[in-house]
Amino acid sequence: MLAKAAFTLLQPPQEEIRLRHNPQQPDRPQVIVVRLQDDDTDPESHDDLDTVYFTPDRLPFGIGVKMGYRCPQCGAISLPQHMKCSDCGGLKRYDWSGEDAYYGLFRALDAVPEPALNYVTDLREMNGKTYRITYQRVSEGQIAVTRQPTENQSILDEPSVGARYADRVLVSRTSSRFVRVSGTSSVELLGDVKHDPYGSAESLGRAAHMRVIPGAIHEAHEGILYIDEIAALGQYQNHLLTAMQDREFAISGHNPLSSGAAVRVDGVPCDFILFASCNVENLPSILPPLRSRIRGYGYEIMLSSWMEKNEDNVGGIVQFIAQTVDEDGRIPHLTVEAVEEVLSLAESMAQQFDGKRDALTLRLRELGGFVRIAGDIAVQEGAEVVLPDHVKRAEVLGRGIDMGMEMHPRYELSESSISKDYYF
Repeated sequence: MLAKAAFTLLQPPQEEIRLRHNPQQPDRPQVIVVRLQDDDTDPESHDDLDTVYFTPDRLPFGIGVKMGYRCPQCGAISLPQHMKCSDCGGLKRYDWSGEDAYYGLFRALDAVPEPALNYVTDLREMNGKTYRITYQRVSEGQIAVTRQPTENQSILDEPSVGARYADRVLVSRTSSRFVRVSGTSSVELLGDVKHDPYGSAESLGRAAHMRVIPGAIHEAHEGILYIDEIAALGQYQNHLLTAMQDREFAISGHNPLSSGAAVRVDGVPCDFILFASCNVENLPSILPPLRSRIRGYGYEIMLSSWMEKNEDNVGGIVQFIAQTVDEDGRIPHLTVEAVEEVLSLAESMAQQFDGKRDALTLRLRELGGFVRIAGDIAVQEGAEVVLPDHVKRAEVLGRGIDMGMEMHPRYELSESSISKDYYF
């Protein structure tokens, strides 16, 4: 909850991370960080602008035809998924899939047009200079237009770039920068490179930069990375520490038998805010250097597992019950008497687990479980609202398997019982 609340305070991401084919070293793709501008305008009118975003109707006619957005006969706009023009009914370029088994035969007989292109390169003379302008589909209604100057080359000398070597958007500007992961997978955290049986063989395998998988640390760039059970990362905490300090981390293949083992992408940005959680007993498993960085540049917060019983806190529990019902979306709301029964249950949990009288539990996950179980019982019986009897039966069904067949002893622990707080 703290991580989600902090995420709402962040500004929208300003950078998009892309990978580009490296012709000198194909297994060392280049990282391109595109800082997005507030306005999308014609690249010809801005000498200092490298990448802008167009809608399909603003593309040049020839580029729009190649990318499947325009009909070559009437010039009407349509989506690349459509094989025929919606206005004149004529054939146009469209996105055909590998399931179209006879497409190659129809193409050889010139019965269907060529497929729509995701990536188109054009060369243009502007102000006495030669520029290579690339058009790449980012989403259904958005085209990324990138302009690169070509030094000492004419239009005829400039080599064409095929779709195989099109820029790869590794972390899109529209992707969510709130990333939640567990501490059980290093690949999920650090990224990987897919295996290709053909490797990077020309015209057979996939290009290296097309097989790179970003890690959670890269997807959380300019955002928040939340790691649940951070102590389970083990030795990979060292890599997390390096990423936090350098604000960039290389992506490489983790399987030594994979063709991706030879691929490495250096300098991938990963400037994120770390939120992590674990239980108190697992604190010794966190590396001292990593914990030192957390305490030196951030905060350690111990969340209490109980709170005093007063009017404000009772209102908070009532609000939590209503939010639990709304979030579930399948169970009915509780009557006033049923809410009072849940409050009694919250008080008994604070007494049983924390030894506190006149207190309410903050073990909201367990308390929410009782509310959902009571709602399920009400739905099963066809009741329009949750009654107190449903809550009492939910308390029986919600007991842990280690509590035997007897009901919870509600008032057995003393005030001196040790509080089992949660650590975040």
